Amino acid sequence: MFIIGIFVVFGVVILIHEYGHFWVAKKLGVRVEKFSLGFGPKIFSWKRNETEYLISLIPFGGYVKMAGEDAIEAKSPDEYAALPPGKRALIVASGAIHNILIAYFFLVPALMLGISRYDGTVIGSVQKGFPAEIAGIKEGDRVISVNGQVCREWFDVVKSITEQANIAPEKPVIIKIQRDSQILEIPVVAKLMEKDRSMFKGKKRYVIGIAPKEVIASYNFFGAIGEAGKEYARMFRVILISFKLLFTRQVSFQELSGPVGISRMTIEVIKAGIASFLYFIAFINVNLGIVNLFPFFVLDGGHLVGLLGEKILRRKPHKKLLEIGQFAGIIFLLVMIVLVTFNDIVRILTEKISK
Repeated sequence: MFIIGIFVVFGVVILIHEYGHFWVAKKLGVRVEKFSLGFGPKIFSWKRNETEYLISLIPFGGYVKMAGEDAIEAKSPDEYAALPPGKRALIVASGAIHNILIAYFFLVPALMLGISRYDGTVIGSVQKGFPAEIAGIKEGDRVISVNGQVCREWFDVVKSITEQANIAPEKPVIIKIQRDSQILEIPVVAKLMEKDRSMFKGKKRYVIGIAPKEVIASYNFFGAIGEAGKEYARMFRVILISFKLLFTRQVSFQELSGPVGISRMTIEVIKAGIASFLYFIAFINVNLGIVNLFPFFVLDGGHLVGLLGEKILRRKPHKKLLEIGQFAGIIFLLVMIVLVTFNDIVRILTEKISK
């Protein structure tokens, strides 16, 4: 079941992405020569009309090969190169857009079945002997802000406490909470966890001894449609904040995960049930969609930047320049794969050793 689950996650996400390219290309009259789930040596294939469909050996990817996609000048009107930059940009962007939009439709059944999630910034438990208990914070309190920084999600609470405690470890952080109808401001001196590292780069891990409240969110069909929109917006916000922290170097690149880490997470999610599994697929879809729009070579975002340049300059780039860009992009992608795989292996080994 775990192996099947891993293949389902990667298969569904890749299929959605590549079908986005395929569908828009066909709609715009481009001849698609190959549609592959996976890459590397093919396991089996079949042909329908003008397109060869493949299932390939390595499941962590896929591709759509269009006629004339590597050409500077088109030889026939049904080639990718024959389209103007704007229409080619639609084809390039459609994979990521499909991933981002379709994620919503996985959230609806997940919410109908019932998913476990944090109840905003409501405190679910207070650890005995830790600063929060000593200061008088109680289970059921809702965190409004930390030192004036408004907290909308539990991620905001953790981030704000970590940042403020690292700036001035000896000073109390002011936790503004709502308790029933009361609004209270409680000063708490955070405790340094000597053996735990913070996910935030260069920062020590400080805690006050609180954990979020978890609730099972379950809705009927119409309720799930509306709530899925809110959950989708919340998910999108947290992912964008995470990427912002990563690229501003506030979060270490050691927190990145690749195929190994995603496979491991998939196993844990399967144990939690079908609702969590559907939610996880939605989460991975949004992640993949956003990552693919980054303006790096090889990724769809890099191609979009090139097409924008072509539109502005009103001429196609030199073939040699495209080859150099593709080569640089492949090297970048390989380095990233090695980096995230190394992170995953080190993380797993560290956990095993600590146990």
